[in-house]
Amino acid sequence: MIAKISGAGHTISQYEISDRELASGSTFGAPKATLRIKATGALEKVYSPEVGCDAFGTLVLHHWEERSGIPLAPLEGDFLIHPHHQEHIFELANRVMVREDVFMLSGMPSGEGFHNVDPPAAYYTVTLRNDADQTVEVSTYASIRLRGGFGADTETAYDASLRAFLVRNAKMPDFVRAVACSERPSSYEVSLDGAKPSAARFPGELSNTTLDSCDDPIGIFHLSHKLRPRQSVSFYFVLTFSLDGADAVKALLPTLPSAQDALERTTEHYETVLSRAVVLTPDPEVNRGVLWAKANILRTQSLTSQGWCFVNDPTRSNNSVGRDTAWYGFGSDYITPEFAREALLWYADHTEPDGMVVEYFDIRNGKTEDYGLNINDDTPLIILALWHHFAITGDRDFLEYAFPRAERSGDYILSQRNEQGLVWCKADGTADWGIVGWRNVIKGYRLSGATTEVNSECYAALKTLAMMAAMLGNREKQRFFSDAADDLRAAINEHLLDKDRNLYYLNIDLDGTPRTDVTCDLVFPVMFGVADHDVAANIIARLSIPEFWSDAGLHTVPRNDINYGPAHGFGLLGGVWSGPTFWYSFAAASFNPEFMAYALSVSFQHYSQDPRRNNTVPGQFCEWLHGETLTNQGMMLSPWFAPKYLWSAVEGAAGLDTSGLELDVKPRPANAWAWMGAHNLDLRGKTVSWFAARVPDLRVYANYPFPSVDEDQRFEEDITDEVHVSGENAVRLALRRADRAVILIGNTRDRTITTSVTVDDRHLRGPHMLRAYNTLRREWVEQRNFDCETFRRGLAVQVNSHGFCLLELHRED
Repeated sequence: MIAKISGAGHTISQYEISDRELASGSTFGAPKATLRIKATGALEKVYSPEVGCDAFGTLVLHHWEERSGIPLAPLEGDFLIHPHHQEHIFELANRVMVREDVFMLSGMPSGEGFHNVDPPAAYYTVTLRNDADQTVEVSTYASIRLRGGFGADTETAYDASLRAFLVRNAKMPDFVRAVACSERPSSYEVSLDGAKPSAARFPGELSNTTLDSCDDPIGIFHLSHKLRPRQSVSFYFVLTFSLDGADAVKALLPTLPSAQDALERTTEHYETVLSRAVVLTPDPEVNRGVLWAKANILRTQSLTSQGWCFVNDPTRSNNSVGRDTAWYGFGSDYITPEFAREALLWYADHTEPDGMVVEYFDIRNGKTEDYGLNINDDTPLIILALWHHFAITGDRDFLEYAFPRAERSGDYILSQRNEQGLVWCKADGTADWGIVGWRNVIKGYRLSGATTEVNSECYAALKTLAMMAAMLGNREKQRFFSDAADDLRAAINEHLLDKDRNLYYLNIDLDGTPRTDVTCDLVFPVMFGVADHDVAANIIARLSIPEFWSDAGLHTVPRNDINYGPAHGFGLLGGVWSGPTFWYSFAAASFNPEFMAYALSVSFQHYSQDPRRNNTVPGQFCEWLHGETLTNQGMMLSPWFAPKYLWSAVEGAAGLDTSGLELDVKPRPANAWAWMGAHNLDLRGKTVSWFAARVPDLRVYANYPFPSVDEDQRFEEDITDEVHVSGENAVRLALRRADRAVILIGNTRDRTITTSVTVDDRHLRGPHMLRAYNTLRREWVEQRNFDCETFRRGLAVQVNSHGFCLLELHRED
């Protein structure tokens, strides 16, 4: 079953799907905790990354008809999956409608370093509405496994004034958890009776007792409600914890917002952040992918004693990885730059004495690991991410602080070259201790020596260091790193390029043997500018063959390769990982924009297609797919891939170029896309938008002085929010300057639509020259003395399938 969704995809949206069609529910995170929902809609767990352990296990509700004692079985219902919460709507056997909602409290951070954040708080809200014609009495048990990830020494107590169970364990006595009910329960109990919460007959009043110390206690709230016809009642549960003991938790609980206020606060935060860096195309799946990528990014950002960071696995890990943090920054810079700044600087500030960036650190205590490697991909990637952050934000103080640290890492890269001038990894182990790059978890596999991946990244890092130096006016360092970058690029193209095939080797092994394996790693010399144009075009063509592609994205190894195995090495030898698909999309944008668009569309759409079979959650970026069944085999929410998707859409498809001293834009719409645009990007202190339309040649309009945009098509401000279009399939972008305005109305549907365009901009008054280009007619039409009052009433515009209407307005004196 495909989850239902409609509209253009760029604004807050929801998926609707039967509650029998999920293999797992959503994963939601906040700065201090993460929760996961079961396929049934029950809350599966709440995880604390700072503790590195589950704070709570499952919270589930059961209902009985109170007078007869019979269980009220839920009928088939629906899940509504939103970017920041998940609703469950179903009917009980006695015609009582139930609406449940699960989310994490996650308001907008504030204060210095944005370190003022909401405390950990998971909410489970419930509304019961009686749709029957007679009064009903419903008893509800809300049951929760209290021990979380701890063991036999779980101690529990009940605080009547707080209506809460308080839980602690002897081995971590200051980590105190609390689960509270919004109303006073009819009775309560902490029990070891696992059958009681789902008994075939209502067990009745509970004992109002707790247990001193036991292995796996179940806390149960008993609620009783009498509902007249059409009457409803709402209540909720909140799960929270503190690392500062019982008194801190008791003080915290009364300060938590009500469920309604908490959801409103969380919604406001998400709406604000998701309105940034909007990408608009004729393909609503791509627009939706960008929107949900931003939501996924927000779900995985944690604030710990080490500062802002994210963990390798949001519900199981407490390790933050360098390469992933670098790639995360490429997306986070567009929506949460404060997070990216702090997360990147942790690595810059904690390099090893020689300048190499560590592999990962434990967010609980800062302990690091490098697997004994002499070089890694983390080192050049962090350098690249530091530059990217400056390129987007224009924060010169950041650049001045980061450059000496990046320079030291650059010097270290140069110290690890061999006699051929290639960056050389000496590791002779396997897996983490013998793979120098992103595929480092393949058991029994070594990938060291001179790899094309790491050498390409190091070339880009050295080139970036030259730009950093140039921006800071240090010409000597600029020349030094520029020359070093040129030397490394020459060495790569001399020794790592197989000139007979016009493809790069995977690596030159420790014994000097070139390995000719064809893998998705071929994308790196294209992505980082090592390959000449003809070689790059050949690589993109090679990666575009059917054997590399599935209906969900790019295989890591082609299906006809001798090394292919759909699940070998965690899918790294034939499975489908989203990251390479998004890398390919970025690299292919200049050579094969059709495949770029295809890659962005199908990879995201797969998450919502038959999620029970595919073990996915609509709108949620999972980890890796079996190469044949395309079933998710890894994390339900991978923190690595959403930022790459956003980056690939903004810098690949929409064409923002951050590689030079000046920002530029060169949109790369697929041939089937007559238009595309980007809206509300914060670039170097200015809110920037741009769009491109084929009229019939591609013309770009922007409100930023991009060098490649003609002066006549440069505008001063974005007035998109003052333009409105009717219907859910039309989108709009609008720019204005003193003498002129331009409005793009795009159609995201596969059929012709009619929409009404209204404009509230106070500057558009009086007569204007109107020039209009509509893909229905494919020609310009002019109208003098166009009365802008027409926009107040609504201008009817017809737009063909995936086409556009462009309105240029010139003030007439």
